[in-house]
Amino acid sequence: MNKNILIFTDSYPYGKAEPFLKTELEYFAHSFENVSVFPLETGLGTEKRVLPEKVEMIKPVFRRIKNKKELLMKGVFNSSLMAALVKEGIRSGAWKSWTGFRIWFTHLLLVRRLSAEIRKRELIQFFNRFDILYFYWGLRWSQIIPFLPEELKPKIITRFHGSDLYEHTNHGYIPWRHQQLERINYAVVISGKGEKYIEDMYPFMKGKTIVSRIGTTDYGLNPRSSSDAFRIVSCSNINAVKRVELIVQALRHTKRNIEWIHFGDGPLKNKVEKLASTLSPNIKWKLAGALIHDELMQYYQNSPVDLFLNVSSSEGVPVSVMEAMSFGIPVIATNVGGTCEIVSEKTGLLIDKDFAPELLAQKIEEMAGISDPEEARK
Repeated sequence: MNKNILIFTDSYPYGKAEPFLKTELEYFAHSFENVSVFPLETGLGTEKRVLPEKVEMIKPVFRRIKNKKELLMKGVFNSSLMAALVKEGIRSGAWKSWTGFRIWFTHLLLVRRLSAEIRKRELIQFFNRFDILYFYWGLRWSQIIPFLPEELKPKIITRFHGSDLYEHTNHGYIPWRHQQLERINYAVVISGKGEKYIEDMYPFMKGKTIVSRIGTTDYGLNPRSSSDAFRIVSCSNINAVKRVELIVQALRHTKRNIEWIHFGDGPLKNKVEKLASTLSPNIKWKLAGALIHDELMQYYQNSPVDLFLNVSSSEGVPVSVMEAMSFGIPVIATNVGGTCEIVSEKTGLLIDKDFAPELLAQKIEEMAGISDPEEARK
């Protein structure tokens, strides 16, 4: 029986990201004698979430991996793995384009730093205390997998979501992906689409790939209200993939009284805010920023919501959609990734990835009519 597990995270328990790990850690704490969490970075936030009693945290490697100066300093000034990493750059042809070179060089810096840290802190001995090394993402921490010693004792399991799985969402190039997959014992994917993709791309992964959705806890049903306004929620990072600005563009095409609130933050927040400021008075809106997971669940428990929107251009199986559905909230979502595996006619509807904002507005109007008994009788 496996007794000890080491979980490699991006930043958890720091900050607000990876909220779904909270529930998973509780299961691990009940299933293993010893559980340790090893975040790659602390990130910008100083707040640290409370871990289950028996879960230990290992000191992170980076303050912030997106800090170019920190990554450059820590990735250049050490003597780790240069020959092997340069060989990868030449073999892959990464040097033929600026994008390929940038991806290769960024990964080179990351892996060199991780390798140096493992050597400095004598972490191989520490790793061998565990039965399982569980890498929660198929990128970042898990890029070190091909360079771990062959005689390493624990099994290696890597979970793949969406952005860390599909090479086409990474400009067609994920350095040493083949070597990474060869070294792991099992790949855990969150959708049937992900399973098919990884086995089609890498046939040797058949029999080594497991579908395991992240899922959510049942918090009960969302309350209903007699308010005249139609209440819409969306929840995601505000970046190019999540396309939150398309929600704003759709809302321009409806005259219904709507209250829209978005939970999440990101580099395109100012752009979305500027667009939303031009909406007509019938649309009340709020960019509420990022919440910790418990606060978001409390919002769904206490605040009536009529519709949840997800307009991403790429997904794995979106946890945000599963959470909304668990409260009985209807969903409109783009038909990308594994979203079609959870959204059906019983729970909402799917729209094409390249939808027109006018179409989304029409679907919102139709959903509003269904939720309004007076409208539904017309």
